[in-house]
Amino acid sequence: MKVVGIGGGHGLAATLEAARRYADEISAVVTVADDGGSSGRLTRELGIPPPGDIRNCLVALANERELAALYQHRFQQGALTGHTVGNLLIAALTEMTGDFAQAVHRAGRLLEAEGRVYPATSSLVNLHALIGGEEVRGQVAVAQAKGPVEAVYLEPSAPEAHPEAVEAICEADQIVLGPGSLFTSLIATLLVPGIRKALQETKGRRVFVCNTRAQKGETEGLDAAAHLGALLAHAGAFSVDVVVVQDPVLATDGIATGSDSDFEGLTVIRADVASPSGDHDPDRLADVLVTLS
Repeated sequence: MKVVGIGGGHGLAATLEAARRYADEISAVVTVADDGGSSGRLTRELGIPPPGDIRNCLVALANERELAALYQHRFQQGALTGHTVGNLLIAALTEMTGDFAQAVHRAGRLLEAEGRVYPATSSLVNLHALIGGEEVRGQVAVAQAKGPVEAVYLEPSAPEAHPEAVEAICEADQIVLGPGSLFTSLIATLLVPGIRKALQETKGRRVFVCNTRAQKGETEGLDAAAHLGALLAHAGAFSVDVVVVQDPVLATDGIATGSDSDFEGLTVIRADVASPSGDHDPDRLADVLVTLS
């Protein structure tokens, strides 16, 4: 089975770890909207797309575990404080090859990654949002803003999708959306027109894995149906086939699941997919996803 994960951050990494347990071929299509920390610094200083979310996905797929730990090492002092080795390596490979996507591929080969990781686009983009009727600029600012997010969009609005990412989605048997930051990771990836179009046209089964917990600022007060509604509002009305929600609802910041009638007629899978920490457990998530081929 060919499985594609879409999104970013640690949530998508959990999906990729789950997919390794049942998929024959794995790909990830990853956001490049991050403008904080090491990634944001490299974008501003070197003019490359932010590599942090991509690095996390490469590590999730890595077979070379000792090198994977090195990729995740974050410098604690000096001029490199805050940078991770993996981010710097991807930046160096981009300079050497002149191509960000090729750099990501080579970084994955070094890790003996069990699958491919693609940026949604190799263009430089900025994430904007409408919050409380006012425009908020930048992924970090959107994530930290108070008040409900009304809409998010990219500047420029129509960056070219990475061709291999589009191909992977179109050829997939299963496309897993999330988990992860709803607006600033998952939806940000789908704002690239070519990625969104591929998701709408693929014949693969599209599975939205809803977050287990609310994210302060970004999704406070949203139940699972509202998460789905926001996704469909940005990705298109026919972009999801199945929704996976955490049941039972977690005691701390757990997302209310509501009734099946709240999910616009889609198939709803209720399952305990959380780890003791409240994040998605790759083994439990794999047990659910393998039944949705």
